Amino acid sequence: MKRSRRQRLLRGTWGERGQTLVEFAFVSIAFFIVMFAIFDGARLFQSWVTLQHAARSGARYAVTGRITCSEYPSGNNRDNCIRSTGKGATRGLAGGGQSGTDISVTFLYWDYPAYSGSGSAGAGLQCDAVEVSVSYTHHFVFPVLDVLAPSGVSVIGRQRMVNEPFGPCS
Repeated sequence: MKRSRRQRLLRGTWGERGQTLVEFAFVSIAFFIVMFAIFDGARLFQSWVTLQHAARSGARYAVTGRITCSEYPSGNNRDNCIRSTGKGATRGLAGGGQSGTDISVTFLYWDYPAYSGSGSAGAGLQCDAVEVSVSYTHHFVFPVLDVLAPSGVSVIGRQRMVNEPFGPCS
Protein backbone atom coordinates (compact mmCIF):
# COMPACT_ATOMS: atom_id res chain seq x y z
CA MET A 1 0.00 0.00 0.00
CA LYS A 2 1.28 3.37 -0.95
CA ARG A 3 0.92 6.30 1.33
CA SER A 4 0.02 9.65 0.06
CA ARG A 5 2.62 12.37 -0.08
CA ARG A 6 0.79 14.31 2.58
CA GLN A 7 0.88 11.39 5.03
CA ARG A 8 4.64 10.92 4.46
CA LEU A 9 5.32 14.62 5.06
CA LEU A 10 3.27 14.69 8.26
CA ARG A 11 4.94 11.58 9.57
CA GLY A 12 8.44 12.94 8.86
CA THR A 13 7.64 16.31 10.39
CA TRP A 14 6.41 14.80 13.64
CA GLY A 15 9.50 12.59 13.89
CA GLU A 16 11.80 15.56 13.37
CA ARG A 17 9.96 17.59 15.99
CA GLY A 18 10.52 14.89 18.60
CA GLN A 19 14.16 14.58 17.62
CA THR A 20 14.64 18.34 17.89
CA LEU A 21 13.07 18.35 21.33
CA VAL A 22 15.42 15.61 22.58
CA GLU A 23 18.46 17.38 21.10
CA PHE A 24 17.37 20.65 22.71
CA ALA A 25 17.07 18.92 26.09
CA PHE A 26 20.64 17.58 25.90
CA VAL A 27 22.12 20.82 24.61
CA SER A 28 20.26 22.99 27.12
CA ILE A 29 21.44 20.87 30.07
CA ALA A 30 25.05 21.19 28.91
CA PHE A 31 24.57 24.91 28.28
CA PHE A 32 23.19 25.58 31.75
CA ILE A 33 25.93 23.52 33.43
CA VAL A 34 28.56 25.59 31.63
CA MET A 35 26.78 28.87 32.43
CA PHE A 36 26.46 28.09 36.15
CA ALA A 37 30.09 26.90 36.27
CA ILE A 38 31.16 30.23 34.75
CA PHE A 39 28.98 32.08 37.28
CA ASP A 40 30.49 30.20 40.25
CA GLY A 41 33.99 30.60 38.81
CA ALA A 42 33.42 34.36 38.66
CA ARG A 43 32.23 34.35 42.27
CA LEU A 44 35.34 32.40 43.30
CA PHE A 45 37.56 34.93 41.51
CA GLN A 46 35.68 37.78 43.20
CA SER A 47 36.33 36.14 46.58
CA TRP A 48 40.05 35.88 45.84
CA VAL A 49 40.27 39.51 44.70
CA THR A 50 38.41 40.66 47.82
CA LEU A 51 40.79 38.67 50.05
CA GLN A 52 43.81 40.14 48.28
CA HIS A 53 42.39 43.61 48.93
CA ALA A 54 41.72 42.74 52.59
CA ALA A 55 45.28 41.42 53.07
CA ARG A 56 46.69 44.54 51.41
CA SER A 57 44.57 46.78 53.65
CA GLY A 58 45.68 44.93 56.77
CA ALA A 59 49.34 45.06 55.72
CA ARG A 60 49.10 48.77 54.91
CA TYR A 61 47.74 49.40 58.38
CA ALA A 62 50.43 47.17 59.95
CA VAL A 63 53.38 48.96 58.35
CA THR A 64 52.33 52.35 59.72
CA GLY A 65 53.09 51.34 63.28
CA ARG A 66 49.85 52.85 64.56
CA ILE A 67 48.53 51.36 67.78
CA THR A 68 45.11 53.00 67.96
CA CYS A 69 42.09 52.53 65.77
CA SER A 70 39.08 54.13 67.38
CA GLU A 71 37.09 53.68 64.16
CA TYR A 72 37.11 49.89 64.68
CA PRO A 73 35.21 48.18 67.49
CA SER A 74 38.04 45.75 68.38
CA GLY A 75 39.86 48.16 70.65
CA ASN A 76 43.09 50.09 70.71
CA ASN A 77 45.53 47.23 70.29
CA ARG A 78 47.75 47.07 67.18
CA ASP A 79 47.03 43.37 66.57
CA ASN A 80 43.26 43.87 66.93
CA CYS A 81 43.40 46.90 64.65
CA ILE A 82 45.18 44.89 61.92
CA ARG A 83 42.57 42.14 62.21
CA SER A 84 39.73 44.67 62.13
CA THR A 85 41.17 46.40 59.08
CA GLY A 86 41.51 43.08 57.24
CA LYS A 87 38.03 41.90 58.20
CA GLY A 88 36.48 45.26 57.39
CA ALA A 89 37.71 45.01 53.81
CA THR A 90 35.77 41.76 53.25
CA ARG A 91 32.29 43.29 53.33
CA GLY A 92 31.51 42.07 49.81
CA LEU A 93 31.76 38.39 50.75
CA ALA A 94 29.01 36.22 52.17
CA GLY A 95 29.83 36.01 55.88
CA GLY A 96 32.41 38.79 55.59
CA GLY A 97 32.80 42.15 57.25
CA GLN A 98 33.61 43.05 60.87
CA SER A 99 31.35 40.38 62.36
CA GLY A 100 32.25 37.77 59.74
CA THR A 101 32.78 34.34 61.21
CA ASP A 102 34.01 32.82 57.94
CA ILE A 103 36.99 35.20 57.75
CA SER A 104 40.32 34.57 59.47
CA VAL A 105 43.11 37.19 59.62
CA THR A 106 46.60 36.15 60.70
CA PHE A 107 49.96 37.87 60.45
CA LEU A 108 53.62 37.01 60.83
CA TYR A 109 56.80 39.06 60.92
CA TRP A 110 60.43 38.49 60.00
CA ASP A 111 63.27 40.29 61.78
CA TYR A 112 65.25 43.04 60.09
CA PRO A 113 67.70 42.79 58.22
CA ALA A 114 67.82 39.03 57.48
CA TYR A 115 64.09 38.45 56.82
CA SER A 116 64.75 34.71 57.04
CA GLY A 117 63.22 31.80 58.89
CA SER A 118 59.61 30.78 59.24
CA GLY A 119 58.35 34.00 60.78
CA SER A 120 57.00 34.83 64.22
CA ALA A 121 53.44 35.61 65.23
CA GLY A 122 52.78 39.32 65.51
CA ALA A 123 53.18 42.56 63.59
CA GLY A 124 56.88 43.11 64.30
CA LEU A 125 58.85 46.28 64.94
CA GLN A 126 60.20 49.00 62.69
CA CYS A 127 61.90 47.74 59.50
CA ASP A 128 60.65 44.15 60.07
CA ALA A 129 58.78 42.45 57.25
CA VAL A 130 55.15 41.71 58.04
CA GLU A 131 52.83 39.39 56.11
CA VAL A 132 49.07 39.55 56.56
CA SER A 133 47.01 36.52 55.46
CA VAL A 134 43.25 36.57 55.13
CA SER A 135 41.51 33.22 54.62
CA TYR A 136 37.93 32.43 53.69
CA THR A 137 35.97 29.30 52.83
CA HIS A 138 34.09 29.88 49.57
CA HIS A 139 30.92 27.83 49.09
CA PHE A 140 29.49 27.21 45.64
CA VAL A 141 25.91 28.01 44.68
CA PHE A 142 25.55 25.52 41.82
CA PRO A 143 24.68 22.06 43.24
CA VAL A 144 26.96 20.13 40.86
CA LEU A 145 30.02 22.10 42.00
CA ASP A 146 28.84 21.88 45.60
CA VAL A 147 28.89 18.08 45.31
CA LEU A 148 32.50 18.24 44.09
CA ALA A 149 33.55 20.44 47.04
CA PRO A 150 30.91 20.00 49.78
CA SER A 151 32.93 21.75 52.48
CA GLY A 152 33.83 24.64 50.16
CA VAL A 153 37.12 25.86 48.76
CA SER A 154 39.65 27.59 50.98
CA VAL A 155 40.78 30.89 49.46
CA ILE A 156 43.72 32.84 50.89
CA GLY A 157 44.93 36.36 50.21
CA ARG A 158 48.45 37.34 51.33
CA GLN A 159 50.41 40.57 51.33
CA ARG A 160 53.94 41.13 52.63
CA MET A 161 55.36 44.59 53.31
CA VAL A 162 58.20 46.12 55.31
CA ASN A 163 57.29 48.12 58.41
CA GLU A 164 58.07 51.81 58.14
CA PRO A 165 61.06 52.96 60.16
CA PHE A 166 58.93 54.61 62.85
CA GLY A 167 62.09 54.44 64.95
CA PRO A 168 65.71 53.58 64.24
CA CYS A 169 66.22 50.25 62.47
CA SER A 170 68.38 48.05 64.61
